[in-house]
Amino acid sequence: MVSHTEMELRDAKTKLEEQEVEIASLKREVGELVKHGERVGGNISEIEERLDTTERQLRERKEKLEDLESETGAAFNATQKLLNLYKKELSHLNSTARELEVKALLNPTETQLQANLTEIQNDSEEEEEEEPRTKASELSLEVKRLTAEVNAKVAFSATIIESNDTFTGPGTNSTDNILIYNRVFTNVGFAYNCKTGIFTARLKGVYHFSFMTFGYNGHTSGAILVKNRRYQVSTWESTGSDNSGTTSNTVILELSVGETVNVNLSKDGKMHKSVFSGFLIFLTL
Repeated sequence: MVSHTEMELRDAKTKLEEQEVEIASLKREVGELVKHGERVGGNISEIEERLDTTERQLRERKEKLEDLESETGAAFNATQKLLNLYKKELSHLNSTARELEVKALLNPTETQLQANLTEIQNDSEEEEEEEPRTKASELSLEVKRLTAEVNAKVAFSATIIESNDTFTGPGTNSTDNILIYNRVFTNVGFAYNCKTGIFTARLKGVYHFSFMTFGYNGHTSGAILVKNRRYQVSTWESTGSDNSGTTSNTVILELSVGETVNVNLSKDGKMHKSVFSGFLIFLTL
């Protein structure tokens, strides 16, 4: 019985000792928590002080910024007023300068006009006698010009096709190898003669001429545009492997009244078809 009680006492003593150890551990933890709380409390106080300082500095800077904005606005308004004043003054100076320039230009012009007026007045008596004759001459020239413009319509186009009753080659050395384009499409002004193949200028002016020839490869083909029996431009197509060939050319000539233009077939040339055309571009004096 005693032994059992001793064992219970020893167990109780052991538990007590363990509890004392736990209590001591809890005391240490509590002490550490207290110390940590004191440290945290100190840091919070320091942070609050810093926040207060920063807030105060921000207010001060905001006040300075508002003052600076007010000063800048006032300076801008003053500058704008000064700029407007300068603009008005500059506009006034420009107007004054233009007036001076105009006066400087008008003074010699006025003097010259006065001199011209005096000269005209001095010559008026002599011109009164010549004026009717001058006006009559001008009117005559104007009537001639208008009449020429009314009649200045010249254009022709004609063709020739190989046949027994038309000359289409072969050409010889003679200058009479004239191609007579006997089928006329257009002949305004009747300057082209379908019997002779010759165009004769009835008006002095600048004319445009063109011609085309078509032939087969058995002969050379080509033609020569002639002004007053003198060669101007030509075309040429030699024999070759092609079955046929086409040549063409164009020229602008100035003609006086009575001058002639026609197309000659080139030496040894022969063609099957050809076209000859021309028209007046404008009159010349």
